[in-house]
Amino acid sequence: MFAFLKPAPPAKVKVPEKKIPATYRSYRIRVFFSIYLGYAGYYIIRSNFSVASPYLKRNYGFTTADIGLITLCLAVSYGISKFVMGMLSDKSNPRYYIATGLVLSALLNLIFGATASKGVMMVLMVLLGIFQGMGAPAAHKSLSNWWAEKERGSFVSMWNTSHNLGSGTVAPIVGVALAAFGPHMWKSIFFVPSIISLIMALLVVLLGADTPESVGLPPIQEYKAEEYEDESIDAAKLQTHSDLSIVQIFLRYVASNPYIWVLALSNAFVYILRYGVLNWIPIYLNEAKGFSLAQARSSFALFEYAAIPGTILIGWMSDHFFHGKRAGMAAGLMALLGVVFLGYWASSDLWAIDLEIALMGIFVYGPQMLIAALTIDLAPRFAIGSTTGFVGLFGYIFGEATASYGIGALVGKSGWNVGFGIIAVSALLGIICFLILTRAERYKTARVVETH
Repeated sequence: MFAFLKPAPPAKVKVPEKKIPATYRSYRIRVFFSIYLGYAGYYIIRSNFSVASPYLKRNYGFTTADIGLITLCLAVSYGISKFVMGMLSDKSNPRYYIATGLVLSALLNLIFGATASKGVMMVLMVLLGIFQGMGAPAAHKSLSNWWAEKERGSFVSMWNTSHNLGSGTVAPIVGVALAAFGPHMWKSIFFVPSIISLIMALLVVLLGADTPESVGLPPIQEYKAEEYEDESIDAAKLQTHSDLSIVQIFLRYVASNPYIWVLALSNAFVYILRYGVLNWIPIYLNEAKGFSLAQARSSFALFEYAAIPGTILIGWMSDHFFHGKRAGMAAGLMALLGVVFLGYWASSDLWAIDLEIALMGIFVYGPQMLIAALTIDLAPRFAIGSTTGFVGLFGYIFGEATASYGIGALVGKSGWNVGFGIIAVSALLGIICFLILTRAERYKTARVVETH
């Protein structure tokens, strides 16, 4: 790994005890904004392809299956990258790791607007997926380093809205760009988001920090007097375990935990619902429901923006009402999502569809946020990146791949009803997985079991 990406060493000069609370507050604000804005930037240059897809069909003659195939390239490469880059992130400085992935992603996104070749776009999507995989695992590592378990649901939920902000902002960015440059300059859908994301990468570097220890502060479990019900877990090991390789960490603390496998499967089903709805909103509403492209873009943004207050509320409730027991709450949200999705499938009224899209945004991103919190809860601090990458691998390889190419190909051959049937079944399977995870939370057996 490049030297600048390696973890920052503990500071030689410690913060005076009386200044620790104020310094901790200051750094937590800075770190939160750095990972929030950084991950929003990742999504600004990932979701713009969905908004651009109707223009690709209109101007380049791409089919629905073509769009799904290009998106599949991102899903597969991102899923694999999230796993590999997640393991590497356990040995990284999140501040520079996140910024590097964002800069490289933005540069690749610029090239999309300069090509009309489906093959080139597929290659670009593979490369984009590789660098996109550097974002979430490193952000999860920062959340684990700076926030204790008893407060993590609230902060993970707030951070999780970063991709809603990023993805939802694509539509107004595109609207402003098209108004400023004209409809003939639709390629600004790629250019303008890239510039914005480069600025966000700079903010990540300026605001971010590695661990509390790297700036002279005590580790978070010491600062918050964090206690662990499983006394076999050494609190010191939860901060760092540098004597283990990334492969040893994965085999010992991730692959050996059966509940993390169930969590990974639940993530796959949530991603089928998320991308099975989100990726196809512009095309589905335009072609199947007769909406204009402007109306479809507004609905696309609504899916993301409605999730922001909803996700924050769900995270807060998981801490204060469910006392960190997040799996049962996720199962209930998935059940509500299935009901609302059936309404979206059957509706034709603009206002009804917009309401259903808003509710689906809340009920999709709620469980996804709870999966992020569960991932951090169930893994030791030194294996957060590896666990996030493993869970994310299932989400993208099995989840988004099915939602992108699988649904796109089925819709092209058999219509929307067949494609949407996959989404409905996935909601049911997701509920079953979350119910299994309630056992892990009930008996606290999903915490890390170290094998010797």
